[in-house]
Amino acid sequence: MSLQTSDDDVVIIKAGYIFRQKTFFRKWKKSWLVVCLGGAVRVYRNRNSKKPQKSYNIKQDCIVIKTGRQCHYLLPPNGVDSQGLIELVLTGDRAVKLCGQDPEIAMMWLHAFQRAQSDKELPTPRWERRNLNKEEVLNLEHKSCWYACCRNNKIEEL
Repeated sequence: MSLQTSDDDVVIIKAGYIFRQKTFFRKWKKSWLVVCLGGAVRVYRNRNSKKPQKSYNIKQDCIVIKTGRQCHYLLPPNGVDSQGLIELVLTGDRAVKLCGQDPEIAMMWLHAFQRAQSDKELPTPRWERRNLNKEEVLNLEHKSCWYACCRNNKIEEL
C-alpha cells in the first residue's frame, strides 16, 4: 500500500512564476505555475489566485518535453535567454510553451516536470501506524521513522 493523493491532498514539487506563451497572439505572460507529484500542472493568474486558469496532467497527457535548442522555432520573451525555453507537447495536438527567467531556473522546472511525469510514487511506509500500539512502536529498531500527514501538512506523533 502506498500513500495516495487527491485534488485536496497534493504534494507540490515546484511552484513559482514562469513565462507562459498565450495561444492568442502568442504573447508571453508571467504566470504562477504549480507542479504536483501526481502529474498535475496548474496555471494560475498570480500567486494569490484560488482557481487555476488551466490545468494539465503531464503524467497521462505529456508526449515529450522539449528544451532549449529543441524549441528553436520559439522566440523567448524580451531579455530572456533562449536556453530557458521549455515546451510540453501534450496529446490532442496541444502544447504548453514556457520560459524560465534564466537557464538555471528552466532546468529546475524541467526536473520538476520530469519528476511529476515519472512513475515513482510516495514512499511506502514500512509499518502501518494504525496496526501498532505505543509499546510496539517504542520497541522498533528504526525509531527515527516518522510519517507526514499530507492532508494537514503536519507530522503526527503517536
